Amino acid sequence: MTAVRSRDAERFVAAPPDSAFLFLVFGSDAGMVRERALALVEKRVDDRRDPFQFVVMSGDAVASDPLALLDEANTTPLFGGRRAILVETGAKSVLPALTSLIAAPPAHCTVVLTAGALRRDSPLRKLVEGAKQGAAIECQPDAEADLQALIDRSLREAGLVASPEARSLLLGALGEDRLMSRAELSKLALYMHGREHVEAKDVEAIVAHASNIASDRVVTAAFGGRADIGAALDAYFAQDGDPQQLLIGALRYAVALQRARFGVEREGGRPDAGVSALMRAGFGFMHRALMEEQLKNWSSARLGALIEPLRAAQTRARANAAAARMEAERALWNVAKAGARA
Repeated sequence: MTAVRSRDAERFVAAPPDSAFLFLVFGSDAGMVRERALALVEKRVDDRRDPFQFVVMSGDAVASDPLALLDEANTTPLFGGRRAILVETGAKSVLPALTSLIAAPPAHCTVVLTAGALRRDSPLRKLVEGAKQGAAIECQPDAEADLQALIDRSLREAGLVASPEARSLLLGALGEDRLMSRAELSKLALYMHGREHVEAKDVEAIVAHASNIASDRVVTAAFGGRADIGAALDAYFAQDGDPQQLLIGALRYAVALQRARFGVEREGGRPDAGVSALMRAGFGFMHRALMEEQLKNWSSARLGALIEPLRAAQTRARANAAAARMEAERALWNVAKAGARA
């Protein structure tokens, strides 16, 4: 029976106990959740790129067919060795499948579940925390000290030294999502190839930053369910707007709005905490009334459902530059349709 607090998660994931086979990694930072889930998998298999050793399953598919998880967990890899399964939980309950799995643990398989933020009394969290061979790992967004450490480590590994102004910009631009922060720091390292000293102008040139108001205005209009989102997109691209930046901004805002919404829910529905969080995330150009309206209309669960599709659209756009505008327009239209139903 293990409940791992956020402050202990990094240390726990680095050396998970051999006795545990079932892990639940959950929290509002989707990037951190995925990073730690994959880190657990890396600890339990020799090569997670080997499809005989590592399998990803949809939580909804597991809920529809509970025996599928049991079959996968008890399948012996073709060439022997250990096996791991990653289950990305969705709206449907996976509790029946997990209950059967806990009753008859597999001999050589690790099962890692991922989820968004869960209340302490969540049935999924209670089940895994209460399992003798289970562990539930909480992932809270990076605090400033965590972000400082991530920036320091990334710069040091890249052989870079940042000026105080550049560090300040990095702290302001990063932190909403762990994987996004790592991606931006990696992008900065590539941009700085052949140079050692990072200045503020370098960060402004390459790191997705809150100063990119043009794309952020389109994004917030989409989240507001605006019927004229098509005209806003046309105007943005007419000014040579970057579709990649638009997708980055949409993902960044979804994460920031979800985090702000968590703050509202903790405060019993009062919008002040959420408005402050959005302003700290760089969306201070929005009118307060618009912030409060979107915080009221979007639940944390509905925002969580948008994050992975936006991340997938961003990945596809990076892989195929010719289709980037189409991916951005489709993603923003989908957000606007969801926003209109809010």
